[in-house]
Amino acid sequence: MPAARRTDRTGSPEPGRLGPVLASRLHLHRMRENARRVPEGGGAMNLLFLGSAASEAIPALWCECPNCRKAAALGGRNLRRRTSYLAGGSTLVDFGPDANWQMKEFGIDPAKIERLLVTHSHVDHFNPVELLWRSENFSVTGRRLGFLANAAVIAELDARVRECSMGRSLDALRLDVRELRPGVPVRDGELEILPVRASHAPKECALNFLLSGRDESRILIANDTGWWPEESWELLRGRRLDVAVIEISMGIRMPYAEERGFHLGAKAAIAFRDRLAELGAVTASTQVAVTHISHHVGATHEELEAYFRPYGMLVGYDGMLLGRA
Repeated sequence: MPAARRTDRTGSPEPGRLGPVLASRLHLHRMRENARRVPEGGGAMNLLFLGSAASEAIPALWCECPNCRKAAALGGRNLRRRTSYLAGGSTLVDFGPDANWQMKEFGIDPAKIERLLVTHSHVDHFNPVELLWRSENFSVTGRRLGFLANAAVIAELDARVRECSMGRSLDALRLDVRELRPGVPVRDGELEILPVRASHAPKECALNFLLSGRDESRILIANDTGWWPEESWELLRGRRLDVAVIEISMGIRMPYAEERGFHLGAKAAIAFRDRLAELGAVTASTQVAVTHISHHVGATHEELEAYFRPYGMLVGYDGMLLGRA
């Protein structure tokens, strides 16, 4: 009798057990199904992963390393675009070089996006060119878009607009621009945003975000950071999280797994989760997932799941949906 095929919790064959083409098609179907489940508006705080990779994506465009070759061969959840999210159906977090593809692939209606939050100005998280197309020269839209970011990101966008649009101002893009500062909460519609200082990008104040919806749910987005300064930890004290997303750019191999500088390794990410638990932010009901995964991690999605499973942590992938329904 042939061995039974392994299946996921839906009864479908696991992507890793299929050929790369079928695995990728199955994964794409699931991504689209998750996108359809995202509620509209800022009340219910679901978090949809639009991308889960570090700056090069996986497979990296020019890379011939074994990890990229393996990801291409396996397909499915091993294929990763640059890290970004859709929160509560109306808030984009980060806007990198894959933004156009992500919006179309997940069936996101731009007219329903109320705001864009940007963590920092690095090109894998902020591609200002795509915002230039909001000008009346290129697009027909009467809707304004909230744009919330640190001073460096705003300056970068302003410079790009003046360079490419004959000196026109940011208002030509129909953006409502607000500067974010660490520790200063901002309410925008039904969403409360608490910017948290990250340990990243020394030339600017890179941010992580604590997002709170009207249903009192809370989501922490902590990619592109090393170990936080104490002031950042204190902002999370006693704030119970429904979802916590933590980066693992430096991977699972020693000694990089313990890296805490401008990025985190896997062991450091586990310690990061434990510190949040000590502060009462992470509880037994918190969904904790890792993301911002580099091809240098040296592991498949399935291998990363096996690594983090004993710690009760999930591994992010493009199309993952966390939080409340």
